[in-house]
Amino acid sequence: MAVRRETDPEFVNRIANSDSVRPFIRPDGAFMDWSQVVALPSTQTGVVVLSNGEDAVAAFEMTAPGIFQSHTLFSETCRGRKAIETGREMVAWMFDHGADIVWGATPRDNAKARWFNRQIGAHPTPNSDDEDEIFEIRKSDWTH
Repeated sequence: MAVRRETDPEFVNRIANSDSVRPFIRPDGAFMDWSQVVALPSTQTGVVVLSNGEDAVAAFEMTAPGIFQSHTLFSETCRGRKAIETGREMVAWMFDHGADIVWGATPRDNAKARWFNRQIGAHPTPNSDDEDEIFEIRKSDWTH
């Protein structure tokens, strides 16, 4: 499975709005339309959207030069070992394309996502609070 920059908004919307993803991204259940984010170049949006072309999407939002916040949208068919391999490939892709740090915020009550973060090489930061665990992966520390 190869990670690629995703340009198909229908694919991204199908994953984002699936029953196994939407409740975690949009607790209000509202439909999400990623068309503009996918259609416009990342130089305009500040967002790089990657996929495995099958059942996983991740959006990496630039928060500062070389620093990207990660948002993963993996369907129920991309869990466990497959999710870890896909997540690692996506982080490696970002490091190969200009990222120095990939970070994210995961609700503390989402134990499975927090476990996933550690499995792909993320470490909690002191910026974590009572509600969210803030994690990061630094290119300088990356071992794939």
